[in-house]
Amino acid sequence: MADFLERMGSAVCHQMAERSFIWGNRTMPLCARCTGIYMGVFFALCFFLWKKRLQGNRPFSATQIFLMLLCIIPMAADGFCSYIGLWESNQLLRVLTGSLIGAVVPGLLLLAGNFDPVGKSDKAIYETTKELLFVTAFSGIFALCLCLGLPLQGIGAILSIVGEVCLWAGVLWLILKNIFGKKKLPLRRISLVLAFCIIFAVGGFLP
Repeated sequence: MADFLERMGSAVCHQMAERSFIWGNRTMPLCARCTGIYMGVFFALCFFLWKKRLQGNRPFSATQIFLMLLCIIPMAADGFCSYIGLWESNQLLRVLTGSLIGAVVPGLLLLAGNFDPVGKSDKAIYETTKELLFVTAFSGIFALCLCLGLPLQGIGAILSIVGEVCLWAGVLWLILKNIFGKKKLPLRRISLVLAFCIIFAVGGFLP
């Protein structure tokens, strides 16, 4: 299992040991930042499945957009400032900022794929800002628990890889929907299978 997860993770992550959480006698399959991102994706998708929002197409409110920006900016700032040497990032910043941005990306993909500029876009992705806040807070709390050393590494490893497959499946779904949108095809299932196969294949080629 650990070898399989590591192979899947290698397709999208540098897997540097010094930037990854320890899982038993090895590191997790994704670095701290990628772990946060893909766990956030997983939790957001769980929310959408729970609330049956995969057909959501209503644009976000101004408050929701502002909250999303607050979730996106910290990772961009941490990555840029640590790159130019203003400060040295750490595991807490990496996993926490990653989890916040990961939690908002699925909603953006849903809006991009479902929004109809000439039709009726009234199906909520988030009914209220509190729902968005709940998803981001849950993701951030789980990331914090990982950083505090709670025994969640195995769960986090699995959830992050599932989130990885789901995120790239979402990207493929967006592409395929633009190509075959008028045809009645199970695009989400096709995208999920394609994403898994591509990630598995790429992970096998990389050292």
